[in-house]
Amino acid sequence: MVPRRNVSHFVLSKLFACYLFVAGIALAGFFLWSHQQLDLQHQTAIEQLQNGFMDIIEQSDKDLSEVTKSLALGLQFSKENGVPIESVSLFDARGKELIHWPNNVVLEESNQPSYTFQSASGEIYQLLVRFSDASLYGFVVHHFFPIIGLLSFQLALLLLTLKILISRSLDGVFSGFMRELSLINLRHPEPLQADAFLGQFAEYRQMLAGVNRVILSLAKSREELSDINQVLESRIHSKTAALEERNLELIELNKQLSVIANTDALTQVYNRTRFDTLFSEHVAVASRRNTPLALLLVDLDDFKKVNDCYGHQVGDHVLKHAARIIQEVVSEEGIVARWGGEEFAVLLPYFDITMAEDKAEQLRSVMAATHFEAQSIQVTASIGVAQLSQQETAAQLLKRADDALYDAKGSGRNRVIIAYLENSHTQLEINELKEGEFVEVFDVETEPNPDESEASQKLST
Repeated sequence: MVPRRNVSHFVLSKLFACYLFVAGIALAGFFLWSHQQLDLQHQTAIEQLQNGFMDIIEQSDKDLSEVTKSLALGLQFSKENGVPIESVSLFDARGKELIHWPNNVVLEESNQPSYTFQSASGEIYQLLVRFSDASLYGFVVHHFFPIIGLLSFQLALLLLTLKILISRSLDGVFSGFMRELSLINLRHPEPLQADAFLGQFAEYRQMLAGVNRVILSLAKSREELSDINQVLESRIHSKTAALEERNLELIELNKQLSVIANTDALTQVYNRTRFDTLFSEHVAVASRRNTPLALLLVDLDDFKKVNDCYGHQVGDHVLKHAARIIQEVVSEEGIVARWGGEEFAVLLPYFDITMAEDKAEQLRSVMAATHFEAQSIQVTASIGVAQLSQQETAAQLLKRADDALYDAKGSGRNRVIIAYLENSHTQLEINELKEGEFVEVFDVETEPNPDESEASQKLST
């Protein structure tokens, strides 16, 4: 079982141990230094005493009481300056005490350290000195501020040591901790393992248990989010498929609506509205690019008689077949539209007047050779042809083609009439015309910009 320890107690105990260790080293060094300094002072005091006694011996003719007083004053001065001497005695070679201070203190030679020296005359003397037992304490008190500085240095050294130890320990622990966190797989999470050293502390194990709970919670949340995401993706996929299907339906409906809006319901060619738009666009393009553009207006001859004789249903069938014939003859080269009633309009981009005339004659011939319905109904067509000229508007072109058609119907029907501008007469050569068929040239004077609404009205059979 892993022992449970408190982090604060551990840190405090380590801190106290470090403090005691550093303090012991510092105090030992201080006392060693103090003892060395005290020995140095004692040695200096002994040398001074020896020199003083040498002077006394040389002045032995003087009164010894005066010499003793001088010695007492000197020793008192030394004591006040940090050299605590309690007593001093001087003996000659025979053991006779010559001087002692103070008078009430008797030194025993066996209990005190002795210092032997020789005078200038060759006589040997023995000096006994006893220093105060409180000399070390006095020295420490005398050096109080250095001690404070040393303790401050000790504290700074302790803090620096703790900082280094804690930083290294925490860096290693947290780097390993973060490395384990980065390697966690939330799909198959595994609990984090405790550090070999920190695992003995209750706080660390509590923190590790909390982290493991968070990891398990994240893994569970991830699994739930994954399930929700799959459900959402499935719904989005189904909704997207439904929207795509609806979009395709809308596209198809738009196409159908476009066909309905732009196509004549009976003949399945362009209606008048769509043709007007295309006609204006092609006229603008041809004028801007200076390319030829021709217009055919086709009218079924005596169509009213078909309705009167065979009924409107048969007449509708005839219109449908006629529109199909026109569409087949024109093919992809032009645009076919029902202009109104039994009248059709054919727009031929990039066709000059000669090409348009050939196409109109081909259409008239095919129409004349066709029999409709079971009753073999034969319907001919009158066609007016006009080519767009420079500076001409769509309304002017339509007016000239309409006038040419009107002239074709008025000239006997089943014929092609070409509308030329004034002062541009041309002889037409038609080689293969059936008996009774001919082509006339209709001269039209240019009118200044009539309204298109007026130009597009007409055609009475």
